[in-house]
Amino acid sequence: MIDSFVHIPIIAAEVLLAVLFVLLAVIRYRNTAKASFVLYIALGILFAGLIYTLRFSRSVYLVIAMLAAELLVLPYFIILSFGFPRKREKKEKPETHVEAERDSLATISYEKKFDANEDFATKAAELFSLDNSLSQFLDYFNAKLTEATKADGCVILLSDEFDNFLTVRSMTGSFPSPYRLPDTLPHKPVRVEANFRYMQFQLSDTIFGETASSGEAVLIKDASRDPRIYQNGPEDFLACGSYICVPIRIQGRTVGVSALSRAPKKEGFSEIDFERAKTLTDAAASALRSLLSFLDYSEKRSLTEEGNTAAKFQKKLIPEKIPEMLGVSLGVWSVQNENVCGDYYDIVPVKKDRTLFVMADVVGKGMNSFSVMVMIRTMLRMIAATPQSPAAILKWINRGLCAETAIEDHFASIALIDYNPLTRKTQLSTSGINPVLVYKAKTDEVSQLSKQNEPLGVEKTSVFEDITVQLQSGDILVSCTDGLLESLSESGVQYSAARLMQVIKTNHELSGADIAERVKADVQLHSGTAQQYDDQSLLIIKIR
Repeated sequence: MIDSFVHIPIIAAEVLLAVLFVLLAVIRYRNTAKASFVLYIALGILFAGLIYTLRFSRSVYLVIAMLAAELLVLPYFIILSFGFPRKREKKEKPETHVEAERDSLATISYEKKFDANEDFATKAAELFSLDNSLSQFLDYFNAKLTEATKADGCVILLSDEFDNFLTVRSMTGSFPSPYRLPDTLPHKPVRVEANFRYMQFQLSDTIFGETASSGEAVLIKDASRDPRIYQNGPEDFLACGSYICVPIRIQGRTVGVSALSRAPKKEGFSEIDFERAKTLTDAAASALRSLLSFLDYSEKRSLTEEGNTAAKFQKKLIPEKIPEMLGVSLGVWSVQNENVCGDYYDIVPVKKDRTLFVMADVVGKGMNSFSVMVMIRTMLRMIAATPQSPAAILKWINRGLCAETAIEDHFASIALIDYNPLTRKTQLSTSGINPVLVYKAKTDEVSQLSKQNEPLGVEKTSVFEDITVQLQSGDILVSCTDGLLESLSESGVQYSAARLMQVIKTNHELSGADIAERVKADVQLHSGTAQQYDDQSLLIIKIR
């Protein structure tokens, strides 16, 4: 009675094996798990054993099939049970790491961003009424960035009013210069840091300029493998490691760059650090927008009154009449931009064999720049009668400015020319960016004598160089401020030193006053109706 029903479980077993076979085929096709081909063979053997058992009613076929299937699967399970597990760990570890990193990035991007926005907005609101609110906000932003990324150094750079270059506005920690240092700059931490703090970064140069001009954040895990980073070396404090640069954007316009550094001996910045820096920078930019708008309004309001007062006093410092000099034809003009009050020139006849010519451009606006202007003029006239060379005079004035702490931004670019009317021998020295050009009548060539270096008031140990030139009849000395060279056309193109040289060369036969007027007319032709944002001054010294 029981044997007559034995075929029922055998048929059920066959159906179940068929289902298992189909499921294995689906698993293999969809690639949801790894199914060894050994399992297909084992199921096939069992299925065949059941068919033979059902057909011939002999259980021996089933026993043989089961034994064969077990012997076939046994090595496979032994390998899985006692195999070396490291390969599997290696495969699973990156996946786990990636998932954790993705979770962290998502947390930074979504959960932390709101808190950061609220934090910076609150801080900006607290600082609105303070005189140095922008500096305090940028220092706070700097500290937050440094803490969040565990950076060794951090700098915040902002663009100037016309977006031509970037300057450092907040700097903390160790930040090796990623740009090429001047060849004449001593590799000392104090001097390198001073150079960094007062450097003007063009938008086409350095990793800072590239970040600002492209508007894209940059992660450099290893600076030694990135051509955008210049390794100054060999000193350890100049060694570049890892960098993050993030553009500070307000309403689609880049207004600055936040940059972080990490020493080469440490692990480079990670993607998580990169996302944190971008999130905090975006949050700070939102608060910075309101703060800058408020400061811009306040500055314009105060400068209108302050600048008018300073401009009245500035006119008293500039010679009303150009003195007559034997053997020299002079030309000079200065166009004052409203409320700026930054340029200052002077002609000081000391004695028969010495006349000093001064062309200065003071940093700042209004009464601040006027105060520095007065200090420079006073110190220069006090020492003018001594036998000191121009470089020695600049060194003396520089020490006086560096000792001044009551005036903010007490810096100036100066071209100081010592001319001997008896021998036509000229000695000159410069600080900052004011150029001194010379036209040589004998060769009909114009060239630049001066070299760009540190402005006055940056570092009391700055060294200035005397340059000596023997002038002849027909030669012309020219100096001007950067406001003239950077005069913008209606399409945003700067005037340039090359164009100034060409005007001088073309009109070299005219008097000094006429040459100055030709340059002025050419600058006006170049500028058209474009608004200018800086004072423009020019000095022409033509040897008769």
